[in-house]
Amino acid sequence: MATMKTPENGIRVRMYRIGHGDCFLIAMPRKDSDVPYYILIDCGYKPGSQNFLPHKDVKKVINHIATATNKTIDLVVVTHEHQDHVNAFWKKRSPFFKDFDIKEAWFAWTESPTDRLAKKIRKKHKDQLLGLVEGRRLLGLSLEADNPTLKTIDNLLSMEFGGDKEEAFNHKALSAAAKDPSKSRNKQSMKLVKDKAQKNKGIRYLNPGDFVELKETDGFGAYVLGPPRREKLLLDEDPIGDEAFPSQNGHHLSFNAAVLSGDNKICPFRREYRVEKNSAFGHGFFKKWYGIDKHEDEDGDKVEVPSNASWRRIDDEWLYSTENLALKINRGVNNTSLVLGFELPKSKKVLLFAADAQRGNWISWDDNEWKRGDDTITAKDILGRTVLYKVGHHASHNATLKGNLNDSYPNLGWMAQGKYAQEFTAMITAVNEWAMTKNSPPWRHPLPSIKSALLEKAQGRVFQTDEDEVKKTDNANISDAEWQKFLDRTDFNDLYFDLDIIDE
Repeated sequence: MATMKTPENGIRVRMYRIGHGDCFLIAMPRKDSDVPYYILIDCGYKPGSQNFLPHKDVKKVINHIATATNKTIDLVVVTHEHQDHVNAFWKKRSPFFKDFDIKEAWFAWTESPTDRLAKKIRKKHKDQLLGLVEGRRLLGLSLEADNPTLKTIDNLLSMEFGGDKEEAFNHKALSAAAKDPSKSRNKQSMKLVKDKAQKNKGIRYLNPGDFVELKETDGFGAYVLGPPRREKLLLDEDPIGDEAFPSQNGHHLSFNAAVLSGDNKICPFRREYRVEKNSAFGHGFFKKWYGIDKHEDEDGDKVEVPSNASWRRIDDEWLYSTENLALKINRGVNNTSLVLGFELPKSKKVLLFAADAQRGNWISWDDNEWKRGDDTITAKDILGRTVLYKVGHHASHNATLKGNLNDSYPNLGWMAQGKYAQEFTAMITAVNEWAMTKNSPPWRHPLPSIKSALLEKAQGRVFQTDEDEVKKTDNANISDAEWQKFLDRTDFNDLYFDLDIIDE
């Protein structure tokens, strides 16, 4: 292995095949030095997903990053606090990045310790997590361990707290982490990055509309598109109408009011207005119509709908809303994703890293304008010059908006216009077999209709974590010679994919 180099007159983007998660290393030319300027964007994975890849060992990825950078990273970008974006920075014994030198770190404004709105959002999120953990505990008392609802909630809780492996629910540990988030692996991962950066150039908390120059490079910079500074948009999750790609299986979410208020008793009624479940089933009326014993009607005939049908009781339906709350909490975090457009100085090509941004984040991009000298830059201009799209949230149903150039909201159709279209490439961080077989319900990552749209737009230039090659599409408007030039700018192996982007 050797250090990662830049191509002549360009940059190199390395997509690590870490698992179902994001880990990108970018090498840019540095001013007055042959040593590249290294940017690492996220480093995390869903435990178990790496077993579906050739290397099967995340430590191999970390060791490769160490060699590629000589354990010195100029900039670490942490897009948001989810397991599959941060958990590979730290672990309890021998943290992965313990010996790395991190010069600077970028986070979204939502992580700022002094921002008033950020503090309000974090307080609400913590209260919801406390109730969610308690709701999960109560569900576990009445449901079998392999119940699909429990598996769904545990998957989503793992996104919030992190973890080394696929493990069973641990109420004591999760309750402690919910009360004191610093105890979670996700928080420890972020703390490691912050502590190392603070010893050097420090931390930046970025706002939409910012433009940050990478001063040690020769003219490279980054547009900050999201997350939005409106709480309503952070909670805006799913595409509406024509914004959605086909076969969207959206969730109709309901809230557990007690959990939302932070009340860990999670009961909707005052004590004087309720009869406890165990005592109620001792009474004839409740036992007959809402009980758990087998029952026939008064004439001894079987009835089409049993009088003691479980759907008559509120206990399970109330607790099942815990699953909906878990979905809601996770999606709220996805919309806090830091979205960046890195701009190459000569060609003005843009690399769009959308993290897990969903609808509210996307539609906010066009609210911003960037002043660059005498020019006013818009989101439509930035997306129009995009030649690399890090596809949002593993190409899930609500993390890429469908549309065309004439639509009023940012969407896939805005990307790669004019001369930039012939170079457009997409990168999908997904392990499909793991997503479809190890989750309940299955995660459709990538959503087939989004994958098809990306293949068509990129004419086949679509990288996916669990696929060993890219293939030109049958209807691609590109010659074999042009396709070979593209392949000459790539490298495929078990640990990563490389893509060179020439600045001309």
